[in-house]
Amino acid sequence: MANIEETPRAVVEQFQKEREHEVRESTLINQKYHLRSFIEWTEETGLEQIGALNGFILNQYKTWRRENSEINEQTLYNNLTTLRALLGWCEQRELVEEGLTEKLDIPKPENPVKNETIAPERANQILEYYHRFEYASRDHVLFYLLYHTGMRVGTVHALDVGDWESEEGLLHIRHRPEQGTPLKNGKDGQRAVAISKDGLITALSDYIRHNRLEKVDENDRKPLFPTRQGRASTQTLRLYVEHLSEPCQYTGECPHGKDLESCDARRKMRDSYECPSAVSPHPIRRSAITDHLNSDVPKDVVSDRMNVSQKVLDKHYDARTEEEKANTRKQYLDNI
Repeated sequence: MANIEETPRAVVEQFQKEREHEVRESTLINQKYHLRSFIEWTEETGLEQIGALNGFILNQYKTWRRENSEINEQTLYNNLTTLRALLGWCEQRELVEEGLTEKLDIPKPENPVKNETIAPERANQILEYYHRFEYASRDHVLFYLLYHTGMRVGTVHALDVGDWESEEGLLHIRHRPEQGTPLKNGKDGQRAVAISKDGLITALSDYIRHNRLEKVDENDRKPLFPTRQGRASTQTLRLYVEHLSEPCQYTGECPHGKDLESCDARRKMRDSYECPSAVSPHPIRRSAITDHLNSDVPKDVVSDRMNVSQKVLDKHYDARTEEEKANTRKQYLDNI
C-alpha cells in the first residue's frame, strides 16, 4: 500500500469530486448525504487516516450508525452500500488495504420494497397545523401539494410559477432537460394535473402572491420553490419535507423522549433525517396513491395522474390491505 496519509474527510471530498462527471447529480447528492455520518464518526472516534481502517473498525461504524441514529435497515443498507463504493475507490488508489471492501458486512433488508406510508390521520394533523399557524407558507403548500397530487419530488423540483393556472386549477408538468429540470419519464411524464381541493388552490395562489421568495434560477425561470441561491434541489426539498413532518414541529412534543432544546433533528434541518418519525416525500406519494384508490378512483386515472404504470402501481404503490381492496370492489358490485 502506498505511503499516503489522507483524512477521511479529504478522501471523501476527492471521491465525490472525481464522480461529478460520472454519475447523476441526484446520485452525487445521495452519496454525500450517506457519507456525512461516516465522516462524523471518524472525527468523533479520532480516526485520522483512511488507511487505518480495517474490517473490525468498519463494522464498529455500522454498530455506531444503528445505535446513534435509530435508522431503519433499508437506510442503513443504503448508507453502507455507498461506503462500500468509497472503499472500492480507495482500494484502486492504494489508500486502504487490499480486500477491505469485502470485509464490510452489509445486511440486506428483509423486504427491499419499501412499505412506508403516512397515515391519513397524521397527514391531516400536519395540514391542520400548517393551515392554522403557517398558512400559505412554503412548508404548508409543499406538503399539501405532495399529499394531494402524489407527485415525485423531482417533479416538484421542475415546477415554475408559470406552470400554475389558478383559474383552471391546473398544474402543467413539463420536461425541460435542456434547462436542468428533466422528468423521470421524459416527455411521457408531461401532463396537466388538476387540483381539486379548493384549500390547496387558494393556498398555492396566496403562497405565490405573498410568501414565495422572488428568485429566478440560472435559466431565468421562476421556480415554484426557490431558495436564496435559486431553484431548490430535490435533496433540499426532501429536507424541507422531513423537517416539517417531525412530530415536534406540529405537536410541540417528541414521541421519542428527546429534549426539544438540544435535539439536532429539530434545531438543524440538515439533521432532520435523524428523527425516526420524519417522513420523506416517497412515503407521501405512496399514501396519496393509496388514498386515491381507496376513494374509488380507477387505476387507469391514478396511473395517468401520478405518472406510474399500473404494473408498477400494483407492485410498489398500492398499500391497501386486502380488506380495503375488498371493500372498494364491494362498492362497485353493490350497484350491479
